[in-house]
Amino acid sequence: MLASIKCVVKYTMEEYKLYTLVDITHTQQYRPSAGILHWQEQNFNTVLQTLGIRANIIYNHSPDITEVKGSLVGFDTDEIVRAWRFDFYTERENVYEIDHDPVGLLKEDFMLIPYIAGLNEAMEQKYAVFNPETPGNNISFFKK
Repeated sequence: MLASIKCVVKYTMEEYKLYTLVDITHTQQYRPSAGILHWQEQNFNTVLQTLGIRANIIYNHSPDITEVKGSLVGFDTDEIVRAWRFDFYTERENVYEIDHDPVGLLKEDFMLIPYIAGLNEAMEQKYAVFNPETPGNNISFFKK
């Protein structure tokens, strides 16, 4: 007689958010003839692909533009900054954790990843690469 085996699969969605000073507007414009809309989409795709190195990413909304005091969202300024906020989820727990930092691997993965500059960013960056470290960071991560 065959034994009946029950398998219980538990899915836990881990919630994260990122803030960036880089224009990652999700325009859905994939042709270069779309000009700036295409380059914004390319930056958004860069973010998705980098997030997806370690996990499958799920998101319900495109990045939102917000104006907020920089230090409240992880930047090294008390000035009001224009930032893109992107909320996303993973299907695995603690996928980005390293050395007790729940977003440590995100910081490592995004370090020096190039992006397309000169779009709708409010702050000029010296180099067109993501930098999650202070001073001079242009992207920050939080686990909810």
